[in-house]
Amino acid sequence: MTSLNGVARVLLIADDHATGERYHHALVSGGYAVVQAESFVEVLSIPMLDPDVIVLCDLAVFSYPSQTAQVLRVSAGMTPAALVAEVHRRIALRATLRATRSLAA
Repeated sequence: MTSLNGVARVLLIADDHATGERYHHALVSGGYAVVQAESFVEVLSIPMLDPDVIVLCDLAVFSYPSQTAQVLRVSAGMTPAALVAEVHRRIALRATLRATRSLAA
């Protein structure tokens, strides 16, 4: 798993600042290193190019060359706690898949 000092990294893209701050706070409280942007254009200037999960809030499809992160679109009404739980689930699944591949090799 790509991580910063053992902490999974999340790129949060939220065009609404207040919503983004709510999810940002919840993810940080959940133990993640979070980088937040308000648009795809802003993401291009952020040095973190390899997050583990990309969280999209009310945005169109997002991808960039060599993207390896899972993309999670926040559904209408998703609570910050539900978002953190889903990110936990995806990070754990990704780590399990990588460990399984290593054992099979």
